[in-house]
Amino acid sequence: MSLPSPSKPAPPPPWLWNGDEPRVATVFQPIVDLLSGEVLGHEVLSRGLGPVESPNELFNRARVEGFTYELERACWTAAVRRIATLPEAQRRGPFFFNVSPDVLSDERFGGASTLELLRQHGLSPQQLVLEITERSTFEDTEQLRMLARRYAEQGFGIALDDFGAGHSGLVTLVHSAPDFIKLDQALVRDIHLHTYRQHLVKSLVAFAQRVDAVLIAEGVETWNELAVLLRLGIRHAQGYLLARPVSSPQRPGADFAERCREAIRALHHREHEDDETVGSMIIRPPCAPVTAQAVELDRLFRRTPGEDHVVLLDGEQPHAVVTRRNFYARFGGTAASTEAALPDAPREALMVVEDATAITALARMAMRRPPETVYDPVVVTDAKGHFLGTVTMKQLIARASDLEQHAATGAHPLTDLPGSRMIERWIRAALQGSAFTVIYADLDHFEAYNDRYGFLQGDRVIRYTASVLSECLHLLPEGSNLGHVGGDDFVLVCPDAVAPEVLRTLCQRFDAEKVPLYGPEDLRRGGFTAKDAAGNTVPVTLSLAAVDHQGLSANPHPAELSAVAASLRKRVKAVSAQTHTSTFLFQPGAVK
Repeated sequence: MSLPSPSKPAPPPPWLWNGDEPRVATVFQPIVDLLSGEVLGHEVLSRGLGPVESPNELFNRARVEGFTYELERACWTAAVRRIATLPEAQRRGPFFFNVSPDVLSDERFGGASTLELLRQHGLSPQQLVLEITERSTFEDTEQLRMLARRYAEQGFGIALDDFGAGHSGLVTLVHSAPDFIKLDQALVRDIHLHTYRQHLVKSLVAFAQRVDAVLIAEGVETWNELAVLLRLGIRHAQGYLLARPVSSPQRPGADFAERCREAIRALHHREHEDDETVGSMIIRPPCAPVTAQAVELDRLFRRTPGEDHVVLLDGEQPHAVVTRRNFYARFGGTAASTEAALPDAPREALMVVEDATAITALARMAMRRPPETVYDPVVVTDAKGHFLGTVTMKQLIARASDLEQHAATGAHPLTDLPGSRMIERWIRAALQGSAFTVIYADLDHFEAYNDRYGFLQGDRVIRYTASVLSECLHLLPEGSNLGHVGGDDFVLVCPDAVAPEVLRTLCQRFDAEKVPLYGPEDLRRGGFTAKDAAGNTVPVTLSLAAVDHQGLSANPHPAELSAVAASLRKRVKAVSAQTHTSTFLFQPGAVK
């Protein structure tokens, strides 16, 4: 359903409104999580009832006759009324509505009438996502920023629609800061035949991960397109291949689900000869039927205090994972009632993979899940979809890290940066040269920050740190490399000397650009902070310990470098603790 620009006020024609009844019908097309098979949400589309049914003809006629806003009001009214009649499980949404820039900025849309329409039908803004179409442009980018903030504060989700179809996509993207980015079908169509498009989409996948936005491919119509999109890292898709628009929200058919599983199975083969499959790690947790009552799960959790989760099964098929934390958060610490553990038995979003999936590939897939489910266990089945067991994220990340140390080119699942094995190779090569610098980077007070803000926000800080370091690589000598040892530890290996001004710039940039991670309260205080062991308020800062050829022996061994670096890292952290700013130091003996 698109929202054209408002037009002159006039009585609506009978082909558009019949008294209080809009002459349009609402249809829904699912947006699907390709990895889990679950529906992320539905896009709401409109069709005419009467002489004009085609949406393109409908909106063209409204523009010609001057009734575009009345048509939009008819579409919204019909859609909201239809959603209000859906069963509770389907009514949760989210539902995606297209909105042109002109209508988004019109007070008739942005005033109280839209919120009142939702309230009258028992709906809330949290159930809706406003898709800002990129085919039209905002002349005033500050107005766009203000409008996006206003609607987000009201509770609406924000999506950028048709990305790649217009001329100001990047400007709209920057100023709207959307929760969802929908790739235009022009980028998706026959993408398997166009390598340039594939490179672009791969870059957008990385960008969306960095800013915690959901990237959705629109207009997917062939299996060739879907296979390439999966390989590029696309997780969510919409199009005729998955499901056509229908009058009630639906899931893709069983045939699509099975072929999609085959495509994913073919994609995630072993990436290294010493890789392992997740089948070697699975543990079978307590299970219960999908019809289990809350009181039964309560007894099960109390009988097994060491178990973190229970899997609900429908026969041999996994239906949902219920974690101890979420269960008792919902039932207030106890569940003595006979209420169903899952009301209306909806299939909760869960990640299901086959036992032949490679551990290193799975670790990256799992870390790309939405923030609210990123640390949920992964469900493992056999090739027929029969439940085998689960793997916790702690087990998965630990084992993937071990495997990466033995892989020639392993990437950390959180940052996609090379790990310890590759860093060791870089260091050995650098030590053979006449000049080099190895910079050890880590965060100060990161553990305290995690304790206060939680691991999800901590992961954002890690990704932010990796981003800042990566973006500053061009300031370092040509041929410099960045690796992620793990946790908050990074290493930069440079084949030449590094000037102090470069490290000073890097520290200043880290302190200046961490502002987007602030919460409202922290913004008012001037920064995000944590408390140290003594209870003092401290900032999260970056410490850089730089060791170069001037402070080591003529033919240094890697062990000498490690010893010098360990001592220097303690000293630089002490300086950071005193100054409360990001700091760097070179090792004694280096002339700086």
